[in-house]
Amino acid sequence: MPRSFPPFAAALFAILLALPGPSRSDTSASKPAPGKMSIRWRSIASGDAEAKKSGKPALYFFTAAWCGPCRLLAGQVFAVPEMAAQIEKDFVPIEVADRERETGRNSPEMVALADRYRLRGFPTLVVSRPGLAANVTLEGWEGRGKSFEFLKTAKKRFLDLEKKAH
Repeated sequence: MPRSFPPFAAALFAILLALPGPSRSDTSASKPAPGKMSIRWRSIASGDAEAKKSGKPALYFFTAAWCGPCRLLAGQVFAVPEMAAQIEKDFVPIEVADRERETGRNSPEMVALADRYRLRGFPTLVVSRPGLAANVTLEGWEGRGKSFEFLKTAKKRFLDLEKKAH
């Protein structure tokens, strides 16, 4: 004899089915179209050298292989061609990867940056200049919109902060 569900379970199931789920744009990673701009992440050493030479602020992306929100940021923000183009235009993008879980330690450069910018978690975006403590920061993943807003305003906010410091 087939087992039946209590009436409240059937009603709950019907309600859950009727609720809207996340939209595809909120859950799937946007992929750059072939031939479109993508971000060329620099190592800490080469990125710092390029930022000093070019005069552009650095965009430090503190990330970790095990970090799910970091993958969301990469897929939903950095993979968007228009955002990638803006990042390459406004900043020297530098990936600062945590390797503690994989290797048991981090590079001295990663540790120095994490200390300088008081890293509290992943992902974290920091706009600054090599060797400078003053910065504009976005900690954590609060969605695509918040990340876009940060990246679109971070350069101006940082340059304004830098002017006030001088």
